[in-house]
Amino acid sequence: MSAFPQGEQRASAPLLAVAGLNAWYGHSHILQGVSLEVRAGEIVTLIGRNGAGKTTTLKSIMGLVPRREGRVTFAGEEILGLPAHVRFHRGLAYVPEERRIVPGLTVEENLRLGILAARTRAREAARIEAIAETFPRLKQRLRQEAVTMSGGEQQMLAIARALMAEPRMVLLDEPSEGIMPILVEEMFAQFAAMKRAGTTILLVEQNVDLALDISDRVYVMDQGAIVHHDTAAALNADPVIQDRYCSV
Repeated sequence: MSAFPQGEQRASAPLLAVAGLNAWYGHSHILQGVSLEVRAGEIVTLIGRNGAGKTTTLKSIMGLVPRREGRVTFAGEEILGLPAHVRFHRGLAYVPEERRIVPGLTVEENLRLGILAARTRAREAARIEAIAETFPRLKQRLRQEAVTMSGGEQQMLAIARALMAEPRMVLLDEPSEGIMPILVEEMFAQFAAMKRAGTTILLVEQNVDLALDISDRVYVMDQGAIVHHDTAAALNADPVIQDRYCSV
């Protein structure tokens, strides 16, 4: 099965290419030959019901699942056997659903952790300024202790921290989970801004309507496998697929 919708032309080599990816937790075979591609400058979304394997796909791409096989190439290089921190230094960032904001640190101090991890402190001030422009709520709260913010604001901080290292691609896992609707809409507008600024995004998201609004292409997962993929516009016009694989 091609990783692109039928008839769509490949404008360039993919930034991320996953082929025949299998993954296990213990003896449980979770991913069943997952294949997908993401080109530079795209927002591509993985959708599907809970337990379909979406989060495991992101974690496997990032090197956070202990047992896996297949191929994962990033910027033309095979990375399946590399540890997560090496993948990060090569430009691949991951924002988990749990956020992992560091207690006791301010928003600005949490942001600086992203620079420390990337070892590019010379750009620290410029990056914080750029991030603050992308996330105005954070700009207003740089001196505030991060854990005192709302869940949605903490999610924005987790995403902003990943962007501090100027990654080529960000893996976002359920960013809207548990967030009030007004902040979700603001966050998705910021994802579109990230794309315009040149950041490529692979998104796992349960809010199908908002995801389709900002995505270029969509892969649908069920029981650990990719069962459908198409442009976001085509899937948006296909309520049968949405109801079959995404409804609760």
